[in-house]
Amino acid sequence: MEPCAATPVRRPAELSSPTPSPLSLRQWRPAAQRNLRNQWSRLLAAKVRWLDAASSGRSHASALVNAHLSRSYMPGMDLGVLRDMPGIRDRASAKLAHKEVQCREMLLSTYKEMVLAMSDLVKASRAMRCFSKVSSSSPIVRFTDSQDDLNDSGDGGGAPVFKLISISEFEDLSQELVEMFVSELQLKRLIVLELLSINLKEGADSSLEWSDELYHRELYEFPSTGIWSGHSCPLPENWRADVLQARLPGYSPSHEVLQVYLASWLANVNIKMIRIDEILELVGEEM
Repeated sequence: MEPCAATPVRRPAELSSPTPSPLSLRQWRPAAQRNLRNQWSRLLAAKVRWLDAASSGRSHASALVNAHLSRSYMPGMDLGVLRDMPGIRDRASAKLAHKEVQCREMLLSTYKEMVLAMSDLVKASRAMRCFSKVSSSSPIVRFTDSQDDLNDSGDGGGAPVFKLISISEFEDLSQELVEMFVSELQLKRLIVLELLSINLKEGADSSLEWSDELYHRELYEFPSTGIWSGHSCPLPENWRADVLQARLPGYSPSHEVLQVYLASWLANVNIKMIRIDEILELVGEEM
């Protein structure tokens, strides 16, 4: 299955404003520098939150898979000297089933944290412009992250903010970083969907679908993550055949497939850490 291309994260303004006067630029630049430092700090904090949640999620997913496999092997497992204990298999299976429920809940909790961190990543990447604040009651020039004047695109007319890089170039760098995490969150959502569906597939033909909410108000969060917009969850086009095949009644992932899920989760296959380090080094040097 090829990774899905992330939905492009649109910037609040795509056109550069007219070239400002030298005075306006001198007033704008310190405010723009402060805002950029703040937004990149928010972005970095959200990145750390996302990676921490992904690490915890992998641990919970691994525990869930182990409990599920142990329970599935229980009927034929050699229990040694314990084999003649009355009801030992049923009690062990019940404990493993309870363990599965706990792991499912913890996995879902860490996935929710990843969604929230993703939302913060996107918000920071969209808030890098610095607009002049229109005020008739004060002669002091103020700045904000919201656009009051339609002729002001908040980018200083394309001027460098610190030394060489303009606002739009900072936005391009942040968007490149964010799109890696958007793609990876889509992949991890698919794995979570499969792991949460294991028990459903054991006892019924139905299972969770890609368009289902995995937790309350999950779909409400998605427009702010850049994954999709609107009130539905369209399946990424280049995943359609694979995912629909996995949705067939009676399909249940094998031991080998479950191990692939865990390995894929651990690898963060859509996140290029070398490139992220390059972006952060470039931004750090510029600031």
